[in-house]
Amino acid sequence: MSDTDFRIGGTAWTESEVSAVVDSYFRMLALEKAGAPYNKSENRRRLMAVVGRSEGAIERKLQNISAVLDEVGVQWINGYKPLAHYQDSLVVAVERVLRREPRFLYPEDVNTPSATGRGDVLVPAPSLAGSDTSLTPAVRRLVGDFDPAERDARNRDLGRAGEKFVVEFERGRLRQAGRDDLADGVRWVSDLDGDGYGYDVRSFETDGRERLLEIKTTCGHERTAFWLTRREVDVAAEKSEIYRIRRVFHFRNSVRMFEIAPPLHEGLRMTAATFLATPK
Repeated sequence: MSDTDFRIGGTAWTESEVSAVVDSYFRMLALEKAGAPYNKSENRRRLMAVVGRSEGAIERKLQNISAVLDEVGVQWINGYKPLAHYQDSLVVAVERVLRREPRFLYPEDVNTPSATGRGDVLVPAPSLAGSDTSLTPAVRRLVGDFDPAERDARNRDLGRAGEKFVVEFERGRLRQAGRDDLADGVRWVSDLDGDGYGYDVRSFETDGRERLLEIKTTCGHERTAFWLTRREVDVAAEKSEIYRIRRVFHFRNSVRMFEIAPPLHEGLRMTAATFLATPK
């Protein structure tokens, strides 16, 4: 259980108890983002004295906070894997901190994680079925207010770091397959040639087939929404045999990625969000 954790006697978590755990979590997260040491076990023991809960109950609540941050596309504490089924008071407490300290909405360190030897990085694409049915109205509102897709699209440092990660991964993958010739041909197109091509990286399959990769990076989970430009959609249709979207997720938490092949509407829910308007 998570938000149904009770004391002996059946007393539910109070708002003040939830706030104490949330504030403690963000203090640890600030230290983790800054690369400073801290002790998770000692922190849990201090919280036990404050809220009078068991260590297990507190750890689950900390994981609940990670789950809320994951939905909003925010880096969470490594070691507190997201655990769903949280109460609205937890969402409210997290929102209060994010509004007070918006720096948590953005990764302070967007240095590229190492892709060397990471055979577990490329994973199957998630199913579209039931992708957001578990979100409560409070979380839906929070995601709408803080819009991870919009933040990711505006965060050029994060986008470049994700592209660099994919370039290094592709070169390493091809070299491990004995195709140094192809690895040398991997090109970071958006960095070297500009952004107007509708894709970011030119790579290859191990048999020499070309791949055009459009990289979309988030600190959120694999179902975090992202923006596509009209140019990207058009190039995907024109070059459907060789075009792939490479979705990079959990960029600050054990980064993973998957591919989406055209036709894009089969692997994505495509929603028209903007219109080009010309005066009559």
